[in-house]
Amino acid sequence: MSFDTLGLLTPLLRAVEALGHTTPGRLLDHLGRKTLYLSRMQFLVLDEADRMLDMGFIHDIHKVIKCLPARRQNMLFSATYTKEIRQLADG
Repeated sequence: MSFDTLGLLTPLLRAVEALGHTTPGRLLDHLGRKTLYLSRMQFLVLDEADRMLDMGFIHDIHKVIKCLPARRQNMLFSATYTKEIRQLADG
């Protein structure tokens, strides 16, 4: 018996890949159109978090975080560890 007996694995992996490489603004767009729900999300991963802050994404990141469950794991990857990065990591 295959792990993907119901044929659900491929669409799920496509969705994860599409959302895994997106900007906070794109996530907010999906949330606004109700094509994405984050209420069961367990992990928040921000790669290049310092660059996102440099590019002005901080307000959008905070909007996305407000849509997430309070109980989750935050993982931030950054070349620097600024006060803003620490605040994001703390939730």
